[in-house]
Amino acid sequence: MATAPYRLAIDVGGTFTDVVVVDDRDASLRFGKVLSTPADPSEGSLAGATDTLARHAIAPGDVGEVIHATTVATNAVLERKGAATGLITTKGFRDALEMGRESRYDIYDLGLRLPEPLVPRQLRTEVDERLDHEGGVVRALDEATVAPAVRRLLDAGVRAIAISLLHSYVNPAHERRLVELVRAAAPDVEISVSHEVAGEVREYERTSTVVVDAYVKPLVRRYVERLADGLGRAGLPAQPALMLSHGGVGSATEVVKRFPVRMIESGPAAGAIAAAFFARQALPGGDAIAFDMGGTTAKMSLILDGMPSVTHQYEVAHVHRFKHGSGIPLQISAIELLEIGAGGGSIAHLNDLGLLNVGPHSAGAVPGPACYGRGGDRPTVTDADLVLGYLDPGHFLGGEMKLDVAAARGAIDRTLAQPLGMAVDAVAWGIHDVVNESMAAAIRAHAAEKGVDLRRFGLVAFGGAGPLHAEAIARKLGVGRVVCPFGAGVASAIGCLVASPAADLVSSYAALLPAADWPEIGRRFAAMERDAGAMIAALVGEGAATVLHAAFEMRCEGQGYSVIVEAPLGAAVDAGLRPELESRFVAAYARVYGHRPPRGVALELVSLRARVEHPRPPRELRLWRPATTGAAALKGRRRAYFPSAGGYVEAGVYDRYALPGGEWFQGPAIVEERETSTVVGPGARFHHDEAGHLVIELPATEAAP
Repeated sequence: MATAPYRLAIDVGGTFTDVVVVDDRDASLRFGKVLSTPADPSEGSLAGATDTLARHAIAPGDVGEVIHATTVATNAVLERKGAATGLITTKGFRDALEMGRESRYDIYDLGLRLPEPLVPRQLRTEVDERLDHEGGVVRALDEATVAPAVRRLLDAGVRAIAISLLHSYVNPAHERRLVELVRAAAPDVEISVSHEVAGEVREYERTSTVVVDAYVKPLVRRYVERLADGLGRAGLPAQPALMLSHGGVGSATEVVKRFPVRMIESGPAAGAIAAAFFARQALPGGDAIAFDMGGTTAKMSLILDGMPSVTHQYEVAHVHRFKHGSGIPLQISAIELLEIGAGGGSIAHLNDLGLLNVGPHSAGAVPGPACYGRGGDRPTVTDADLVLGYLDPGHFLGGEMKLDVAAARGAIDRTLAQPLGMAVDAVAWGIHDVVNESMAAAIRAHAAEKGVDLRRFGLVAFGGAGPLHAEAIARKLGVGRVVCPFGAGVASAIGCLVASPAADLVSSYAALLPAADWPEIGRRFAAMERDAGAMIAALVGEGAATVLHAAFEMRCEGQGYSVIVEAPLGAAVDAGLRPELESRFVAAYARVYGHRPPRGVALELVSLRARVEHPRPPRELRLWRPATTGAAALKGRRRAYFPSAGGYVEAGVYDRYALPGGEWFQGPAIVEERETSTVVGPGARFHHDEAGHLVIELPATEAAP
């Protein structure tokens, strides 16, 4: 690991780019936030890093590690701005992407839409070969069919090629040979191959995953190269670590070369890791709803026992935001997130029925909300929050950016208030309340799917807009405690700093549990541990200590879908593990399906999963807080809108950095810090806990469902 005293993290969002620097000598933090640069996100990343270091008088040469989280891969898929990609598959399987599972995610929607394949049919081609489900060769690869297939794709202008052959997860020999032939015919084209990217059963999902990997690979490579070049010129480490979707960090070189699809939810995963870290500090039991609201989107995830939930079946680019099956499926390990188009930059508008809607379209960083004065003329959530008095127009970004109240009021009046025949302040509250209800509804739906009682959870709010809306959302959900962490406005960057280097691998292995070949299973786990260790070594150096988390994908014999059963940490992977797996399978099955598995049915192994981590040394980040009194923290008072109090009332305005520990304060109040502000409504109270987190407690009557 790096021996220089500082580590630096950069998180690129749709509106802002956040930077956090930690001094590993005393665990102290420094923060920075700049506007993102959508045309080239690396420019904003470099500007934020150099600005933050200069402001805190830190020499670039004293930074030993740079960790980066970005949504560049996600945005490429969402906006359909990836590379022209071709697909080579087994003869007869050209249309797998469009056929999918031949299921409808909403059987009552007569106008149901499915996501368009990233590879159009004219760029999908076939080669003659065939394996059976056990990997046996039914028909050898006809190499004569390869050159014409590649030539058709090159003539069509593809810059990336995805390869997905039938049953290659069992026997990759044909895919390996095909890669050699394609590389010889098209040396300048990026290639993604399914047995490396997603080497497990399910033809449609595996093909979809490798296509996404190829689709984003050229863009991700260029982006990382530009970032690395800029870091090097700035005197910073030129090989950043990248935050991955599963919540670990990996070597940029390794990720870009092998599977950029695994960074598809890089930024949101960093936020969930930060939320878990904060929940372990601030909430008994560590059960929390992670609520991350930035400028473009809001992300929610469940933290159970201080750890985020992880899924191995993920979807991106949903056609319908709340419906599973309406997105592009990915076979990757990813922190389970619910994402909706609700952020500070989300645009408020009237729908076809003349009703107020907010999002999913965002003003982003350019032109931004009307109050930014950068050319935006449509009302956004940030404009509404400013009109309601929740934001200080002279204190945004610590005073570095001034907000225009008149422009915000004008945009709301012209676009919404006049057509509705309502006052500007009432419409501003409507925008604020509508977006809060949208997010609360999403959290309720997700909690219902998982069968959890939100009353025993806290709400951990972060992101630039999260603390502005968190308390109002908690009231809607019946949640009694809200935690706004120190550095909430840059929390995803903090998540990069507390995440461990890690790699997730999977090996397809189909067998009935009683007939399992345990020596073979042990060999496969050992091989995955070696491969993962090599990936981690590319980041932290040779000889780094690692920890193996073994898991088994299992199902009842003949069942179509499976559940993940984790083995006890450190347990020997041999036949002695079988009784424990059977017991844990029953519990996992009941948790997913709501009842125990049927008696007398044999259990079946589907695949073996290995998560290998290099644990970072335990650190407690030191959150700076001066020893002072509450009177010194009170900056003044400002009119803010609270309907429960009758409209505009005088709210106390507090300096977050001057709040003492342990002393309770009453709402209505607004607590300001450089990167965000926290709104506390009437009847609630708040204080700084021992870790420096702002904890809000709602009245008992508010916390009931």
